[in-house]
Amino acid sequence: MRTHGLYTFAIYSISKMKLLWFPFILIWTVVTAQNTVGLTSYQASKTQEGYNLIYPHNQSATYLINNCGEVVHAWEDEPNFVPGNAVYLLDNGNLVRCKRPMTSAVNDPIWAGGAGEIVELRNWNNELLANFVLNDSMHRLHHDVAPMPNGHILMIAWEAKSMEEAIKAGRNPDLLDQKKLWTEVIYEWDPVQDSIVWE
Repeated sequence: MRTHGLYTFAIYSISKMKLLWFPFILIWTVVTAQNTVGLTSYQASKTQEGYNLIYPHNQSATYLINNCGEVVHAWEDEPNFVPGNAVYLLDNGNLVRCKRPMTSAVNDPIWAGGAGEIVELRNWNNELLANFVLNDSMHRLHHDVAPMPNGHILMIAWEAKSMEEAIKAGRNPDLLDQKKLWTEVIYEWDPVQDSIVWE
């Protein structure tokens, strides 16, 4: 196969120019790119005005993002904490976040999907205002909470019952394969007084 010398030179020159421009194009793309979290595409006609609060699974930070996926605000945390599993932004800008240590499943007496351990109240500047911890041999916070208009927080938790307690309450013993039963309990926590006011 024969090629004309000028044609070969022109291809070589264009290829060389592409290689020279590639680093500049790459740098320009990185510099002008927006910092986005959790957004792969955006269709304005299918969205509403406002922000989105996300608490990515197996990550410690909570993000407030706009509809383009740009971070408007973030509440950072220690890297050894993960969602456990709900998060709420209150009207006053405070954050209610459920979390647990990343390793809390190891040797825990109560463990199942959605397990929590800590409910915390943080202000806009990420300062801890209050926190509630529940994870022992008899009780463990579950996956969700409900902030109330009076400032209290309803929390759902597992409560361990022995085989004897469960049978006495009417449970079929054939359905107690773990020799115990986890029922549920709801607590109303007052973060200001740091006390359970109702269950």
